[in-house]
Amino acid sequence: KFIVAAVNPHLGETVLDPAAGTGGFLVEAFEHLQKQAKRAEDYRLLQRSTLYGVEAKSLPYLLCEMNLLLHGMEYPEIDPENALRFPLREIGDRDRVDIIMTNPPFGGEEERGILSNFPEDKQTAETALLFLQLIMRKLRRPVGGAKGGRCGMVVPNGVLFGDGICARIKEELLKEFNLHTIVRLPNGVFAPYTNIPTNLLFFDRTGPTKDVWYY
Repeated sequence: KFIVAAVNPHLGETVLDPAAGTGGFLVEAFEHLQKQAKRAEDYRLLQRSTLYGVEAKSLPYLLCEMNLLLHGMEYPEIDPENALRFPLREIGDRDRVDIIMTNPPFGGEEERGILSNFPEDKQTAETALLFLQLIMRKLRRPVGGAKGGRCGMVVPNGVLFGDGICARIKEELLKEFNLHTIVRLPNGVFAPYTNIPTNLLFFDRTGPTKDVWYY
């Protein structure tokens, strides 16, 4: 709810959660956007071509579909396969979206075939870093009058403080995106599922990072 309020999607923008889980971000985004819908065309736009999710695990996938249906979404567009299955270099402008809000899986390990979709110097077993690279690739670029895409996401501490491959990914993030806000979450906020300390990152594609507001 906080991330959706902070990112503040507007009707007409496309919203993606590439690690949708049970659909929490998409439900919040749907309810946020519903308040902006006044005409029949607005509702059609919201229902048919605004919200997209990806969830590879079968049970969360079903729960996500059901969650959206129960909240009034008539045509949930949830991809049931791995969001990381496409080579990054093949993701072009038509695949990009205005907003990404997500809590990607941490610490998991992807199979070798998935890692080959990423640049050789940025292949890592940390799933959160793979999702961060995917998100950076999927956000709309500010070309032809389009507004740059923006993101609010949850990341484990390692993403902020890691070196090596992690540092290279962070460097790209700071040079290519405006990482304007980092919110440190209290310890145990995701207990009992994980005790890993976590942060919220808010960034957009409006130019390089100049100042980071750290809360």
